[in-house]
Amino acid sequence: MGTNMRSKWWGWGAPEKSYDLSRKPYFWPYLNNRLDIPENPFLFPPSMEKIDLPPTYLPVNTLNRLKSRLPPGQIFTDRESKLTHTYGKSYHDLIRIRRAIFPVVPDAVVYPETEEDIQAVLRWAKENGVGVIPWGGGTSVVGGVEAFRLKSQDGLIVIDLRRMNRILKIHKESLLADVQAGIFGPELEEQLQEKGVTLAHYPESFEYSTLGGWIAARSAGQQSTRYGKMEDMVESVRLITPAAILETPCFPAAANGPDINQIVVGSEGILGVLSQARIRLKVIPGRKFYTALLFRSFEEGVEAVRKIMQSGIKPATVRLSDADETEFVFALREAKSGRFSSSLQKFGMKILGMKGFLPEKRAFLILGLEGEATSVRNEWRRIVKMLHPFSPFKLGEKTARQWYDHRFENPYLRDTLMNYDLLVDTLETATEWENLWNLYRAGRTAVLSACDTLQIKGIVTVHLSHAYPTGSSLYFIILAVPHVGKELEEWWKIKKAASDAIVSAGGTISHHHGIGLDHRPWLKQQMDGTSLRLLRQIKQTLDPNGIMNPGKLLPD
Repeated sequence: MGTNMRSKWWGWGAPEKSYDLSRKPYFWPYLNNRLDIPENPFLFPPSMEKIDLPPTYLPVNTLNRLKSRLPPGQIFTDRESKLTHTYGKSYHDLIRIRRAIFPVVPDAVVYPETEEDIQAVLRWAKENGVGVIPWGGGTSVVGGVEAFRLKSQDGLIVIDLRRMNRILKIHKESLLADVQAGIFGPELEEQLQEKGVTLAHYPESFEYSTLGGWIAARSAGQQSTRYGKMEDMVESVRLITPAAILETPCFPAAANGPDINQIVVGSEGILGVLSQARIRLKVIPGRKFYTALLFRSFEEGVEAVRKIMQSGIKPATVRLSDADETEFVFALREAKSGRFSSSLQKFGMKILGMKGFLPEKRAFLILGLEGEATSVRNEWRRIVKMLHPFSPFKLGEKTARQWYDHRFENPYLRDTLMNYDLLVDTLETATEWENLWNLYRAGRTAVLSACDTLQIKGIVTVHLSHAYPTGSSLYFIILAVPHVGKELEEWWKIKKAASDAIVSAGGTISHHHGIGLDHRPWLKQQMDGTSLRLLRQIKQTLDPNGIMNPGKLLPD
């Protein structure tokens, strides 16, 4: 393989790491009470050696012509390289890995080191009718990097950009940096923060995703409510397309016609390979204040968040969980050592109930403020006054710190649950405040109704995050116990029911995960024919032979 694996090929994160439930004694009883969990785990990832690979589609002599155009050590055709570049990280991807379903794998994986290498690969692919998938960290959860080849194509390769991972220059006076697209989140932030600056973009995939992937997907981070989504952080881009190099100018603002950056951001690899970008930085905040609050209901919490967002304050993080997610969060709390501490926890929960914070209604909020110490202190004082009519219970900074310190670990829990053949999936959307409740009810009802129709038990939890003065995103987490052997069929029925409901209820099909393969059927309902024709014409101009990331984004 071309470089060390950064993530499990069959699941999430570091191969040596798993979600530690040993100090969380409330979780399994909670889950068993809600779902019919098998007594023992039984669905484990297969070994690579036992996977039956489909035959190589690309003729040997065609691949040899590519090898002649690149320096040695950039092209890999081994089993590990192919398997680790076939799927992303969605439930749909990972259940197919566990069921050893690999109808298509890439014929080769290429690790370019320069823009000239990328150009050589694209010229060769164009000449030979070979599909090309750009690859960053491979963390897409919507089929954005799945090995998908058009019937008209004579092969499929992946361009993995992780060797193009340098910060080329930091323009500290202008708070900008020129950065190659293959850099991973931790590497980027470590080098920036050594210079006293930060991008402040922290998606849940932060540790295993890249700058290029964030740009391609219009990514959002856990502090995006203050700092913006990825489209707000890009000053300019360099995109290597099959037709030419597209480079946008570097201005803080301009009135030079439509913003071409915004055509590239969110293009999901269908136009070309992003080689580098100039990104907008921030000074590292002097104060970070995170606290946790409990509201008597999700309705009260939503109203409180709306008031905060429309007051002019821009929190770094606003994450409000509905009652089902609050119960889930509380079930994952650690046990305090000693019988006295355990009894005290139970007593505390009882007192909360007596004060009206009932388990079936209460809502859990993580609120984060960042900036200079004085401004953070003043913003918190204003928020306390705004929250006074709701009289939330203050769980405090320690509870919020626990969330902050472990905020990248949740995906590991999915791997553990999938060992028991649990269906664990997510959906995210956004809408205006006036439509929020309609969308919330429609999404929940659709998922639970689909589970009832399939005669399986399911849980759907929802949290509000990425809030704006005009509205908010909603993030649905689905847990269910599918019938053994019918996981894919039942996943699709739940996914389709929920997506249909979201679009019908006036929500976007995606706020930050993107379209990929999975969401294409609904994009045509959200973009009129003129807009879709415009997108197709842009692709035709930059990728006239249609080789880039086949099958993604654009509907059939």
